[in-house]
Amino acid sequence: MSDRYDIAIEEATVADDVDVAALAAMIETVLADGAIEEGSALTIVLADDAVLRALNLEHRGADEPTDVLSFPADEGEPFPQGGDGEDEPRYLGDIAVSLDTVRAQAAELGLAFALELRHVILHGTLHLLGFDHRTPAEEAAMRTREEAVLGDSTVHAGDRAHDD
Repeated sequence: MSDRYDIAIEEATVADDVDVAALAAMIETVLADGAIEEGSALTIVLADDAVLRALNLEHRGADEPTDVLSFPADEGEPFPQGGDGEDEPRYLGDIAVSLDTVRAQAAELGLAFALELRHVILHGTLHLLGFDHRTPAEEAAMRTREEAVLGDSTVHAGDRAHDD
């Protein structure tokens, strides 16, 4: 957990090469740079292809694994959180990541696994903050934000949008 935000990173798949503290620090920076209120929360689940395949089928109708799925809390039916909600921290949503797919993508792109993992988690976080890539203008705005955090070369490796 960070000092300013409640960032929960759950490891459904054991991965000794994942620097959870570095990922949380990156997310905290992105949230602070986006003027997201302190105390806001999100959850990231690091999983495998089987979990992401099941989620992808359930939520997108695609019977295949994917690298990252984002579930913004402000989409769909409101989730009851108890209390009156006035002083409750803002829950941004959930991100699910397939470490299997991220490893394969990193190898395909010639990137270090840690860099590709940072990219997909950043991508998922930006979706929770309202960024998207359905139109060229949206994609350009999202890519600009990714480049600001990761640098141009990492974002443009493979020059593709994440399948989310």
